[in-house]
Order: sequence, then C-alpha cells, then structure tokens
Amino acid sequence: MVADDVELERTLDINKYTLSKYTVSKLVERTLELRFLDNSPDLDWNLDCRHGQEKCSNLQYPFARSPLTLTRVNVKDFQILLQADGQLHTKSITEIKFDVKKLPDFIWQPGDTIGILPHNDESDVEEFLKYLNLKDKADNLCVFQLLQESKKTKYPSHIPNRTTPREVLRDCINLRGVLKKQFLRVLAEYCSDVSDVCFLKCISSKEGSAYYNEIILQNAFTLLNILKTCKSCQPPLSLLVEHLPRLLPREYSIASSPLINSNEFNIIFSIFSTNPGITTKMLQNKPTQVSMYLREPNLFCYTEDDFQNDQILIAVGGAALAPYLGFLQHKQCLIEKGALGVAGKTWLFVGAVSQQAIVHRSQLMQWLSKNVLNKFIESHSRSPSATNSYQYIHEALNANSKMFIDLLLQPQTTIYICSQISKALEATICKCLSKEINIEESEAQNIIKDYRKQNKYREDFWC
Repeated sequence: MVADDVELERTLDINKYTLSKYTVSKLVERTLELRFLDNSPDLDWNLDCRHGQEKCSNLQYPFARSPLTLTRVNVKDFQILLQADGQLHTKSITEIKFDVKKLPDFIWQPGDTIGILPHNDESDVEEFLKYLNLKDKADNLCVFQLLQESKKTKYPSHIPNRTTPREVLRDCINLRGVLKKQFLRVLAEYCSDVSDVCFLKCISSKEGSAYYNEIILQNAFTLLNILKTCKSCQPPLSLLVEHLPRLLPREYSIASSPLINSNEFNIIFSIFSTNPGITTKMLQNKPTQVSMYLREPNLFCYTEDDFQNDQILIAVGGAALAPYLGFLQHKQCLIEKGALGVAGKTWLFVGAVSQQAIVHRSQLMQWLSKNVLNKFIESHSRSPSATNSYQYIHEALNANSKMFIDLLLQPQTTIYICSQISKALEATICKCLSKEINIEESEAQNIIKDYRKQNKYREDFWC
C-alpha cells in the first residue's frame, strides 16, 4: 500500500471520485439470507474450539495430502530471527517450531509444505460486528439459507450449516479480499447517504475504472476501509458471504529435516510492519495451537535420491532460505550416517538486504566448514560489507558465471530457486548461459525450458 489504512481513510474525499456522467452497473441477484435460531448466545457452541471451516462437511483444502486432513498442532517454540529495520526497510523474520509427536501419520521430507488455516484478526472482527450492527448477536446461532434453489446457486461449502456471526467473520471469509465491482455496486444499495451511494456506483461503473484501479487495486482498499469511509453503509452479513472469498490456508515451506527430529519441524516467515498478511499476523500473536495440514509433495525437495547429485541453491530474501535449511540438515545427517557413498556438491547463492538478514548464517558457515555446503556466495543489497563485493544476486551470478554454468551443465546437477523474483533470476541465468557457451539468449531460454521438463530446474514461490 502507498499509505496506511488510517491515512487513506482520512485523506480520501469521495466527492473527488464521483463523475458527472456514468452508467450505473446492473445489480446482481442476491442468493442468501441470514436467519437467527435464538435470541441469546449459545454457550455450548462457543465452547467448541474448532476452526469454523473444520465444522464444514466435505470441505476441500488446496493440495491437501490424502488421507491427512486438517488438524490442530501445538506450537512448541517461537523465535524472532531478525527485527524489522526501518532504515534498511527490512521485514522482521520469525521461526516457529511445531510439535507433531502425537501425529504418527505426519510424515514429511525437506522441501515439503504445509497449509495453515488462519483466523481473521480479532480487532477486525469486532469492527465488522459493529459496522454490521451485530454486536449484540455476535454469538447467537444462525443459519444461511438460499433465497431460491437453482443450478447456479449453491450453498457456500466453507460456511457451517449452523454457525454464528463471529465465527463466519473470524474463520470463514477473507475480510481483506479484493473488492469486485459487482460487490461495490450492491453495497450502494445499503447506503443512506447520497454521497456514499454516488461514490460506490461511480467506482463500480465502466467509466469509473480509473478510480477503481486507484482506490481498490493500487491502494488496496478493503471492505473495512469502505465501511469506515462510507459511514452510512450497513450491508447484511449474508451479502459479505456472497461476495467475499473464502479464507484460504497459507502455504509455508518446512525448514528442517526429519532425520534431526521427526516429532517436530520449523517454518520461517517474514512479517510486514504495516498491513501484515492475515496468517502472519495470526502467527505473530503467538498462538498455542494452529490448524494445519500437510500438502501434496512436490519436486522442490531433497531426499536420499538427491544425495550423490549436485545442487545449486538460489535464495533471494531472508525467509527464502527456509527449505534449504532443511536440505542441508538432511544432507549433514546422511553424511554422518555414511551409508550412501560420496555426497554431491551443494552451492548456495543468497541475496538479502544485509548480512544480518541471512537467517541462520552462522549455521551456514558451519556447514561450509564441514563441506556439507561446498560454496556460499552472498550479496547484500542495502548494506554492503567490506568482505562482500556483491550488492545484488544477479551480480554474484554474473561474476561467477563460468563455474556456475559449468556445474549447471553437468547431468547430475539440479538447480533450485526460491524467490519472488524468479523471472528476473531466470533472465540472469539465461544471460550467463549465453555468455559461457556462446549461444543466443533465445537458445538459452529453450535450455531452461527443457530443464524444467526434466525436473532439473525447480522453483518455489512460497517465500
């Protein structure tokens, strides 16, 4: 976001975002209504500590590993690896250890991922209850009913058959979901102030697309921002269920090896100081338990089959190192067992804002001294050090392109990339290939394309 929520709400003059001429978009039909089952809170229901989505029958979780289902896992340890630095514009980085001792079917390998099902922030939930005029009925049992049965209208699978307003707002819908024009248009029907009505009708119109892009897409205005700005707007909860997306699990890479301890594993994540993500904010509040599941295995992993092969590991960002820490732990344990022959080479290129932002750097240096890690090349974008000559990771790759490409071209080498700038890294790798083996960049792109098909070029985007 270009500014924080409060500043945007204070500075947004809705009259400046109202056109003199525009075509009002057509209203979409309503599909749900809310009916309360009682007039007082249901104490027994509120004692049920399960996540709201756990109460939904046959609900599918993205890429869930069968037959494992959503389960509650204890948090064993919580450690801040890096504090946020305003001058360097760095995010804080945190490591959490989970206890899976009582889950014998929770079998995992380095590189596997989990899905954590979050709760919306409690303060946000309370504000929505206030704006929807549901404070007095927050914990009353209710049901959602279809207004009419048809092939096009289905009961939302992520909403329990019996629930409460608090549970729906906390567990089931993404309160920060991107607001579509159809939703903004129908919100205008629940405003009593003419200015609010005109504003919502305008930004949801075809002619108001530039305003929509600025307010909703660029400034990331959420429904809560809209309700605070358009103070006369009071939509029913059923409308939110119709238009806001399901609150989905967040993916995290496992950052440890089961050979160290199969009863526990770690994840590492970064946290924005302003407007943190829903799941990271929940984890930042140090819960004692979280609802999670093990995701389907992918190719971004390190197992015994990879032990004798060579790896080039590339990470950009402190949390991007997470899966590689598990890889290197696993490799160290396999070396110590001594049953699989000679270990392959492992090279690691890391890009971070500073040396301090490279998580577990001291452990990386220990692995380097023991030849678990065979080459370690780092770059620091905002805090160059006297011992390090690279500012950006593409500089490090270019400067070491000959030995990097020589290793990459070996048939037993696999390259792993964990970064949110994987396209830029791919372009750099193509330039290195082009330079070192004297081919056009288009030919280098075809080589990378073939490597992907051969599972020699592997990427992870969860960092």
